[in-house]
Amino acid sequence: PVTIITGAPSQGDSSALNHQQRGKASAERNLEKLVELMRRKNLISAAEAARLTGKPVPAGEANAAGAAVESEKERIDKIAARVTAEVMKSLPEEVKKQVRQQLPKEVQEGEKGKAGKITADITAEISKNLQARVRNDIKEELPVEIKKAGVVAPAPDWTRRISLGGDIRLRYENDRFDPNNPDFLQPPIQPVSPPFSLINTRINQDRFKYRVRLGAAAQVNDQVKAVIRLSTGNTSTPVSTNYTLGSYFNRDTVLFDLAFLQWRPLPCLTITGGRMPNPWLSTDLVWAKDLNFDGLAFNARQPVSKSLTSFLTVGAFPLQQYDFSSRSKWLVAGQLGLEKQKPKGIGYDVGAAYYYFSNVEGVVNNTLNPDQFDWTAPLFIQKGNTLVNISVTPNVFQYALASKFRELDLTGNLDIDFWDPCHIVLLGDFVKNLGFNRNDIFARTGISNIPSQDTVGYQFGVAVGYPATLDLGQWKAYLAYKHLEADAVVDAFTDSDFHLGGTNAKGWILGTDIGLRRNTWLTLRWLTADEVSGPPLAIDVLQVDLNALF
Repeated sequence: PVTIITGAPSQGDSSALNHQQRGKASAERNLEKLVELMRRKNLISAAEAARLTGKPVPAGEANAAGAAVESEKERIDKIAARVTAEVMKSLPEEVKKQVRQQLPKEVQEGEKGKAGKITADITAEISKNLQARVRNDIKEELPVEIKKAGVVAPAPDWTRRISLGGDIRLRYENDRFDPNNPDFLQPPIQPVSPPFSLINTRINQDRFKYRVRLGAAAQVNDQVKAVIRLSTGNTSTPVSTNYTLGSYFNRDTVLFDLAFLQWRPLPCLTITGGRMPNPWLSTDLVWAKDLNFDGLAFNARQPVSKSLTSFLTVGAFPLQQYDFSSRSKWLVAGQLGLEKQKPKGIGYDVGAAYYYFSNVEGVVNNTLNPDQFDWTAPLFIQKGNTLVNISVTPNVFQYALASKFRELDLTGNLDIDFWDPCHIVLLGDFVKNLGFNRNDIFARTGISNIPSQDTVGYQFGVAVGYPATLDLGQWKAYLAYKHLEADAVVDAFTDSDFHLGGTNAKGWILGTDIGLRRNTWLTLRWLTADEVSGPPLAIDVLQVDLNALF
């Protein structure tokens, strides 16, 4: 509160001089009122009030401990309202008008950050018109005391649009092999001459692994979201982000695990492009859990009833580009499904997907152009798929997939939660490779002894317990059976833990998750698997994981 002196009196003009003196006295009185008001509201101490006014500190008076115990919002609103009312009494009309337009609106809205900014602006306006003796003190002291009262400047807008998160997993793994397993050779996918490398099939192994993922999601605007995530792993396998300890303490690599934009032009339509999470309703029968997809996907959702929603997902994903061929390798796929939401009771989701792999089957070279079809060899394989040697050079071997892959996948989950928070979840998955054709394989490769019953896979299981184990006392147990024939799916993209990766495997998975503390849980899994056909290969895997989410 201050009277503004708008002009200087002429020398000898007594009426103007008296007006100046009265204005000065009024300014000092208004300053005292403002300082006294701030002292009573515990914005400044009695000692600071005395310094600003030049008056002694009242005997026995101490600085107040703070405002009454209220919620932060209520306390800020009341302080701002009282200061506004008192200050408004003594302000000139032109300043009052400005204050009426700004501060009351912010006080009514209860926005502490904006109220703090407007209050600071008023403080600056008042201090400009005070006497030089106290001007600098007001500028320095009042904003500090307002901050002490809880009125702070708002955080930058970008900080409210970006969220960070991640997880870390420490794993002990024991891989156990049947001592009667035969030797297996690693088929080369790049041209090599013998000898081949051996795959360990008989010597048990103890391994220590870890996985770290750190991501950021930014809401670019009301329709577009951007996500990036870094993780451990390497560029030689797409199905695992684990790092196995034992590299002579060497540093580990960090890779882009996710990098995509997601656009939602309509409430029912989402378009995702880049390196994205698995867009399909699926299990690890077909797609490994750590596998992410590169390409473009469209997802449309349409309510059918109050609790039932239909969805359609389509996508195109490049697998391998080759500069000297127009027949690049692609995955083009679509899935149609239903999802039943439930507040309590029974919910489910079911989906039918068709995965069309183009140009992934091998083509044997010819002697006139011995490397013409080298590009048909895959960039990565695990084990299980039927392979063909596409090299025609003597003593040089290069293997590619013998079969085409047109996978029909039917997936469903049934969630029963009558005993919430404990749930019973049943899952089922069935896949068949419709692209398998022995006559076609014989025409391209000359292989005729391929069994006809190696194109089907299925999995069923049950889980009992909490949906998530993110706190002490939460738990979940699960049991599943998996049967995956050699050419049912592309072995490169299947789970890398069951049978240590690939197809041509059948067996059981038993596991449990136990919450230890907030966002910390323990996972125990036992995976036992044998071959479906061909030479015996029995592999059991024990995993003990300590997980933390942040």
